[in-house]
This record gives sequence, structure tokens and C-alpha cells, in this order.
Amino acid sequence: MSNGSGAELMRSAAVQRWLAHTGYETEAGRRRCLELLGGFCADTGQAPKELVASCFRTTKDGDRKISIKGRRAMQEAIESFIAKREESGHAAVAAGNVLRSFLIHNGVFMQGRASID
Repeated sequence: MSNGSGAELMRSAAVQRWLAHTGYETEAGRRRCLELLGGFCADTGQAPKELVASCFRTTKDGDRKISIKGRRAMQEAIESFIAKREESGHAAVAAGNVLRSFLIHNGVFMQGRASID
């Protein structure tokens, strides 16, 4: 998947759901969120819907459950992406929180590193 424009990302139901429930009300805030998510999608090679799906598994009964392995892998991918951006301190925390909020608003329970080790 390419980085994609904000308009391209906005066609995703997962992205629309996320932005509808967040506090990113200013155009600049929404643009920053879309830039972060677009960069993360490009880095992982996954579309927004695929990012969410990778955090779930289907049981033999057909139920959809959170995948601990998938969630850990996603947290590691977020950390790796932030490290590549060479952000530190508050900026790094804020960027990671933006990406985690996308997952949270799409049904994936996510917290910082300490909670899932």
C-alpha cells in the first residue's frame, strides 16, 4: 500500500469511525493524524482495515477475539515506526498514542508497552 493521501485514507470505514470519535477537530489535527496513519500504513504495507484485522483471530467456533500475538506485533510495529521517525519525548508518545487511538476506536484494546508484556 502506498502512503496515500488523506482523501484516500478517508474512504476507509475504519478511518471514518476513528475520526468521528476522536478529539481531532481542527483541520491541522486531522491532517496530522492522517499523515501519521498514512505513513504507518506505508511502513507496514497494510491498509487501515488490514491493520485492525491483524489484531484479531477467529476461534474454531467462528468467534472473533483479540489476538495477543497480533496486538504485541502491532505495538512493536508502532514502536519501530516511531523510532524511524526519530521522534523522542512527548512527540514520540503523542505519535504512538495517535496510532493506538486508531486501533482502539476500531475495537482493539491497546495500551503502552508495559501493559502487554
